[in-house]
Amino acid sequence: MTIEKMGRKKNPIVFLDVSIGDGPDERMIFELFANVAPLTAENFRALCTGEMGIGQSTKKPLYYKGSTFHRVIKGFMAQGGDFSNGDGELYYLFFLLLHFV
Repeated sequence: MTIEKMGRKKNPIVFLDVSIGDGPDERMIFELFANVAPLTAENFRALCTGEMGIGQSTKKPLYYKGSTFHRVIKGFMAQGGDFSNGDGELYYLFFLLLHFV
């Protein structure tokens, strides 16, 4: 019997279409490990789809569309999605206050 047949839910798959400058869009596909970090996975999924609405303090849409990466380390990672200032400052403070597991 496979894990799926034993009732394990599949993790959500989401994507972001990104571009550099005027270059063509390229699709980044993510599996969100909701089985390990359900709140983080749901938060990321909702930011990809635009379901989170408008930010209370910023009055800006809470989704990744049109946001920028503020830090990229080649071959390792990219950070982005700061809808307020575009520099990531907000998220460092946010994650100090909340534990998203």
